[in-house]
Amino acid sequence: MLKEKKSTAIGVQLTMGLFFISAMMVALVSIVVNIHVNHYVKMITEATQNHLKATAQAAALFVSAEELDRYHTQEDAKNKSYQDLKKELDKFANQYNVKYVSYLRQYDQNNFQYIIDNDFDPKTVVGPGTILPIEDIARSALAGSVTATDLGSYNESWNGLIAGFAPVYDKDGNFYCVADVDISDSVILDQRKYSRIMTMLQILALTVSVVFGILNSLLYSKKVKEIEDAHIKLQYFNNNMRQAFSTYLSEDVVEEVISDPSRMQLGGVNRHMTALFSDIKGFTGIAEKLTPNHLVDLLNHYLSTMSDIILEQKGTIDKYQGDAIVSFFGAPLELEDHALRACTAGIIMKRVENEVNRYVLEKGISPSPLLTRIGINTGEMVVGNMGTQKKMNYTIISNAVNLASRLEGVNKQYGTWVLASESTIHETKGKLITRRLDRVRVVGINEAVRIHEILELKSDASDALFEQVYLFHKAMDLFEERNWKDAEAAFNQVLKIYPDDGPSKHFVERCRQYIQFPPAADWDGSFQITEK
Repeated sequence: MLKEKKSTAIGVQLTMGLFFISAMMVALVSIVVNIHVNHYVKMITEATQNHLKATAQAAALFVSAEELDRYHTQEDAKNKSYQDLKKELDKFANQYNVKYVSYLRQYDQNNFQYIIDNDFDPKTVVGPGTILPIEDIARSALAGSVTATDLGSYNESWNGLIAGFAPVYDKDGNFYCVADVDISDSVILDQRKYSRIMTMLQILALTVSVVFGILNSLLYSKKVKEIEDAHIKLQYFNNNMRQAFSTYLSEDVVEEVISDPSRMQLGGVNRHMTALFSDIKGFTGIAEKLTPNHLVDLLNHYLSTMSDIILEQKGTIDKYQGDAIVSFFGAPLELEDHALRACTAGIIMKRVENEVNRYVLEKGISPSPLLTRIGINTGEMVVGNMGTQKKMNYTIISNAVNLASRLEGVNKQYGTWVLASESTIHETKGKLITRRLDRVRVVGINEAVRIHEILELKSDASDALFEQVYLFHKAMDLFEERNWKDAEAAFNQVLKIYPDDGPSKHFVERCRQYIQFPPAADWDGSFQITEK
């Protein structure tokens, strides 16, 4: 009997031990599976948020503030343009794997005014002008941030949607409204429920835990595939953006713009920048002597070489006009030293010109050397995407831009190659060797501006160049004091040492002219340029 009791006790202990070990194993497996579920929930949530933020940024650039401003009331929904835009938004939503894309302008402190979305369902469609409450998560977009909802702020009253928001700006860079994109989140909601259930059922059988694990894998495989497809499409969009911008922006600038698309707002913004215009002296005569193939080879080699220099200085190529290059510094990325970068680009372009000429003359693709004239000016400019919704050009406009163009042509008058306005020279903070010339009035601009010839970076200048500038400025002092005879002698002294100095030749002729026909007593010292 005693042996039977001992045997029974051992059996019970063994059974209890095996049960306890099995229970611990089941609990451990359940905990591990639950941890993985929570990890997957977090991973999918983060991936969804990243996708929503990127898609919201793309939506903010997809429609301009000016077009959205056309729709304010229910009557506006009857316009054909409104319905056409809804169709375009529906294509956008399908392309980026989101359920809804909409735009909302702020009505007051607590409410939005609905503008448009891609919903065509008569039961749920909302018309322009409808007032909706502002959700807390959307307030960051009102402050200029790109954001998305997460599980912490998610609630079932959102009807299974997670939203992303981004600000939309008008052509002047001012906040106009909020772009909202929504994605169905039934899978993530289900996963939260499964996670809670598995926490409560950690003592269930191992097979149940495995079933839940398989179920979770099946549920997530589809969602992961959707996110991957969406990211592939977004990457395709970014690659196209990168390819388009790389033709006129440096690679490092392109990468910064791709990482923050809000830098490239539709429309124009006012910005303090520097423009650079270049043109080849007498290119029409050169082109007339070339076959079409040689002309194409010549332009490709020249424009590629000179454009690379501009891009290396983080400049932006606006356009090519035959042999001329229009470029600017300070957009889309702001550069504190845009004036110095533009001047440095001009200096290097003249240095590299010798190598270009050696190549084109040896290859026989140019009958004569290519000599580049450059005009540079700094001032307030409007920069942005201008044109139409279907055809845009990232460009600059303003009187400051026109002056840079005119200064390129003014080189003809003075026998110079690189001219800049005084506003540009002032912002280079003494890092260049320059010499001041006249105060001039150019065609189309009434205000007289002091012009300077840019010669070299001060760090690279020779002693002879310093001496030449010193002698020239002494002669200019006499000229501006109206001491024409002594000024003529001083300029001739420069020519004895530097016989090919174009500005000295120019001012010798001016001195002789003023000796015979002095300017009026009230002359302000400016010179009128009558040619472009």
